[in-house]
Amino acid sequence: MIPLSRPYKYSGIIPSDDTLHTEVDAAAEQIAPTYVHVPGGKKVAQYAPTVVGASVAYNPSRDCKGHFTSSKFQANNNCYNYACDIATNSYAQPGRMHGFFLLHEGGPTEPVIVSGAQMDGLVWIADKNISIAELVRYVSGHGAGHLVALLISQRDESVDWKGDYHWVRCDETNCISWSQKDGTDQVTNFDFAGNIIEDPRNAVWEVNQGPRSKTDPADFIVNYEFCGFMFVPIGKVKII
Repeated sequence: MIPLSRPYKYSGIIPSDDTLHTEVDAAAEQIAPTYVHVPGGKKVAQYAPTVVGASVAYNPSRDCKGHFTSSKFQANNNCYNYACDIATNSYAQPGRMHGFFLLHEGGPTEPVIVSGAQMDGLVWIADKNISIAELVRYVSGHGAGHLVALLISQRDESVDWKGDYHWVRCDETNCISWSQKDGTDQVTNFDFAGNIIEDPRNAVWEVNQGPRSKTDPADFIVNYEFCGFMFVPIGKVKII
C-alpha cells in the first residue's frame, strides 16, 4: 500500500481521521454541543439543530436557511444532507439513524448505500435504464417529494482509497435540472468538470485527487459511477 502524504477528499463518507463527525460510544465524553443517540450504543455529534428545506428549487443561499453555504454550517452537511434537503449538521450517513453503520456493513458499495437510504425512508426507483419521461411520470404520481441520483466510487486498497458515495439532487419536476454538494464544499449545479447538470447519467464525475504521496508523483483519479435513481418523500425521511 502506498502511504499518503495528505488525506484524500471524500464526498459522502466520513474519513477515518474525521473525529468531528464519526459516531462514538454513547458513554464517550461530550465534546460537541449536542449528540443524537442511535441504536448500537452509539451517539452522533450534532453542531446545530436540524433544518428541513421547504423547497428543492436551486437556491443555495436560502435552502435550509443557508446551512449548505454558511461557513458556520457548511462543513457539517454533506452530499446526502443536500440530496435529502435536510441539514442535520452532523454530516449525515445513510442508515445511521437506525444503527446501520456503512463501514461496518462492508460499504460504501451500492447495495450497502441503497439499504441504508431505504432505512431512512428513500425509495428505490430504477437504474440508468429509465427515460426522463418515465422519471417525470414517477415523480408526479407519487406525492410530494423529489428525485435524487446515487453514484459510487469503488474501493481501491492499493492506494488506500476507502471507496465513496455521492448524491445528486433534482431541482425541478421536469427532471433536467440538478445540483449537488461535494462533501464539505458549497452547493453547485455543475458537475465535477464544470458543466451544468441536466442528466446525472451523462455528467462528469471524475476527480483528480493529485499525487498519491511524496515518493509517487502520479495523480490518483477517482471516478464516481452512476448507480440509480431514488425518491425522497417529503416528511417521511429521517437522517443523522
